[in-house]
Amino acid sequence: MEKSDANTPQNGYIDGERADESADDNQYVPEPDELTLLKEEVAKLKEEAKRNYDQYLRALADADNIRKRMQRDKEEYMKYSMLPLIKNLLPVMDDLERAIQAAGTSRDYESLSKGVEMINRRLQDIIREQDVVVIETGGQIFDPQFHQALVVEENPDLEENTILEELQKGYIMHGRIIRPSLVKVSTK
Repeated sequence: MEKSDANTPQNGYIDGERADESADDNQYVPEPDELTLLKEEVAKLKEEAKRNYDQYLRALADADNIRKRMQRDKEEYMKYSMLPLIKNLLPVMDDLERAIQAAGTSRDYESLSKGVEMINRRLQDIIREQDVVVIETGGQIFDPQFHQALVVEENPDLEENTILEELQKGYIMHGRIIRPSLVKVSTK
């Protein structure tokens, strides 16, 4: 009788291991039911990932639409933001045109002067409604933040840089300088 070697491939063992379980093949092979469950789980996760990605794309599109709408609204606001001011100025322009027409046909300069003064007051009221205020200059010390000196005149009786005369009014709106006052200032 032949001697049977325990480690021969004929009996299914090589070096104490089954021949079908080679050293390179140490992977776990799940049971068929477990494999089916894992495949189902992977399919569910893929579907969830697809839904999440679709939601992400929709959210990006929504954000882009909101940005575009806000830009349109901003442009619309900027385009028509001055409409109330313009509506208030139109009657003043009408009055001014009537005054110009009257000046050409009438020699009543006193009435014309009163009409122009009335138009000026209405215009100043409209400007004040917009929170526009005149920069004070009378007797003030020159301040380069609010004033621009066009003329310097020697005057030994006054403090240096005293405003002598306002050549053009300056204006401030909501605390911001729209235009500095053009002034004549003193020097020693």
